Amino acid sequence: MRLLDSHAHIGEESFDEDREAMLLRAREAGVEAIVVIGYNAPSSTRAVEIATAAPEVATPSSPAMVATAGFAPHNVQEADDEARSQVRAQLGDVRVVAVGEIGLDFHYDMPPDAQRELFDEQLRWAVQAELPVVIHSREAEHDVIEALRQAGAVDGPNSPLRGVIHCFTESLAMAQAALGLGFYISFSGILTFKTAVRLRQVAARVPLDRTLIETDSPYLAPVPHRGKRNEPAFVGAVAECLARVHGLDAEQVAEGTASNCRRLFGLC
Repeated sequence: MRLLDSHAHIGEESFDEDREAMLLRAREAGVEAIVVIGYNAPSSTRAVEIATAAPEVATPSSPAMVATAGFAPHNVQEADDEARSQVRAQLGDVRVVAVGEIGLDFHYDMPPDAQRELFDEQLRWAVQAELPVVIHSREAEHDVIEALRQAGAVDGPNSPLRGVIHCFTESLAMAQAALGLGFYISFSGILTFKTAVRLRQVAARVPLDRTLIETDSPYLAPVPHRGKRNEPAFVGAVAECLARVHGLDAEQVAEGTASNCRRLFGLC
């Protein structure tokens, strides 16, 4: 399969000892490109460094790589003026293809008003920089969709805001609302979990031409790799599960989701 991993945190310390070997395994599994995700100022800097050191086109030993920069809701308290300036400056880097991950998470005890303020600000950055956004949403469906609408998201080529809801676990209603704003939906290894019956039902209702796949490495390893550190080589398991959901060949899903990822992030 020819695969793209649309969301991976391969700058994390858990990859420091075997990053080159991990990338080789990804390439051997058919992964042609990885979107390396930032979630605060240090991780965004690291994502840019990793992407800059990687090839622009896949080689036999490594996928191509690009980066994102942003503050996830879990890191809202780190987003002081200096850190915001650092991340915003990174949006001008040639390897940065999106603002993210950003969003809202009301599952944990994090200040909701501060999350909303930071989310709205980063949506404005994306519009100004003409970059897509990578959205994290957990138990925040209404607020996320409303923020996207307020930022100008509409379905169509003239929308000032486009992007993807990553690691989707929310309701069908939210998926349909996001699709109605022109957004993509990305599924992770959670889709393969035995308990994820409802999520697979949602995935079946999301058109393949609006679907991405991801690992969210090093988290959420898919079946049959649960319990292990997740890595981009495992993204094929998500493609295979999604293929079963849609009644398609895994190669069709891999090719389709890779094409969607290239389109969203402007990859060659």
